[in-house]
Amino acid sequence: MNQRMVALMAALVAAAGLFAVAPVSSAAAESGTAEGSAVSTPPPIVSDANYRIAEEDILRMDVWGEPQLSNIQIPVTPGGMISVPYLGDVKAAGLTQAELAKEIAKRLADAQILYEAKVQISVYQLHQPQVRVLGAVQRPGSFPFKTGDTILDAIAQGGSYADDAMLESATLTRKGSEESLPINLRKLFDGDLTQNYVLQDGDKIYIPHEDYNNKIYVLGQVNRPGQYSLKENTTVLAAISLASGQTVDASVKNTIILRGDLSNPTRVKCNLSALFDKGDMSQNIVLQPGDIVVVPSAKKMPWNTIAQIVNTAANLAWLRRTGW
Repeated sequence: MNQRMVALMAALVAAAGLFAVAPVSSAAAESGTAEGSAVSTPPPIVSDANYRIAEEDILRMDVWGEPQLSNIQIPVTPGGMISVPYLGDVKAAGLTQAELAKEIAKRLADAQILYEAKVQISVYQLHQPQVRVLGAVQRPGSFPFKTGDTILDAIAQGGSYADDAMLESATLTRKGSEESLPINLRKLFDGDLTQNYVLQDGDKIYIPHEDYNNKIYVLGQVNRPGQYSLKENTTVLAAISLASGQTVDASVKNTIILRGDLSNPTRVKCNLSALFDKGDMSQNIVLQPGDIVVVPSAKKMPWNTIAQIVNTAANLAWLRRTGW
């Protein structure tokens, strides 16, 4: 009889072992398994406990034992805020993950929603720093960049500059600043790297298109009279070359530059024959915005004829219509 009782008790003990509930291991707790929830937190993207949450990061929030407050992805706004269920806006940017978790737990308690909440915050996706490249580039837009990238890298992202880019007048504007830093991209492309600034998140690079204040006009006895872009240190001879050179009837020794107010312009004489024949470089004058180079005919051309040409060509509305 005693042997039967011992065997029965042994069977009961074995059955009880089948239904025993195993305790949650410390490894499972550290992995972020929410108590009372089947949701587990994936390994964090950011392992550095001192990482400061940045604008436009995407966070994940889990509260142990509270499925309705777990497995929630929350984006950080450009203003640095997140929207937490039942709490509304909470400042996140600049805090560590632990500091933000502590702040949310405190607010849940203060609002009498949940006391001693075990909140876990992890970075689900890091914000990629962005730079905007606008204006006279092939592909204007916003582009991600990596740490250490520079102005030249950003312009390359934009497909390089357009043909009508005013490289000397580019600007860099930092995020949160109303002032722009001038950048002479022409010097930068020529090897002067002093303005090849390292990019910061939110930078805006603007390269303006050429306008009518940055043009010169080459008229008279040239093969392609018209309006041309003024580049740095463009001279009279370079301007005539842009117009495909002078015609056979040109009198280059009587070339003139009309400068200033067209109603009463200053006439600057350029004897290009002296430049060609004697190497007199003083005749190869550097042009200014709005200058009009007139190469007259070898036949005597009265001033009123030159004035008529200039007045017609200098009419900006006419230039826009004709596409010069």
